[in-house]
Amino acid sequence: MKQEQQDALRAPFAKEQIQKLPTGGLQLDYVSHAWVTDRLLQVDPMWTWKPLAFTDAGLPAFDSHGGLWIELTICGVTRYGYGEPQGRDKFDMTKGAIGNAIRNAAMRFGVALDLWAKESPIETKPALKTNKELSTAFHKMLERIMNAGSLIQLSEIVPLIQNGEFNDEEKRMLRIGFDKQKVELGA
Repeated sequence: MKQEQQDALRAPFAKEQIQKLPTGGLQLDYVSHAWVTDRLLQVDPMWTWKPLAFTDAGLPAFDSHGGLWIELTICGVTRYGYGEPQGRDKFDMTKGAIGNAIRNAAMRFGVALDLWAKESPIETKPALKTNKELSTAFHKMLERIMNAGSLIQLSEIVPLIQNGEFNDEEKRMLRIGFDKQKVELGA
């Protein structure tokens, strides 16, 4: 990925593209799936996403919470994302999980990162390097989980997660991936 593509992904969104989400008495800023998709198309018209797992019918496999793990590929670079279900009926929940997964994975490329961060991106520059290292470790661990071919192999991963230097969100996401793979392996 070229530097100008990275910069375009990280560019701040216009005020009119930022919406408010009422959550727990707070108003959180966010960018809709449509605006994230528009940004991805501007940077790479051939961007793609795919679920990490499929059902026997060939459809995306959702976890027991209705969430979805995906791979998002932009300019030949692939990163993971997780989407929680949203909405009242099954269709809306599925659509919401896909949109959330794309937004979550896009954030790993820097899309709307300033809205996800509690501080301004300038203040967190030194921490971003650490987060990048953790993120690399996270991606490697998630790949190891998804490639575990037996429950024994999967159980050998538990101490690596517990003793690894993952932040709370990464541990939560690894646990979801672990649980999903455990089900896939028949536990």
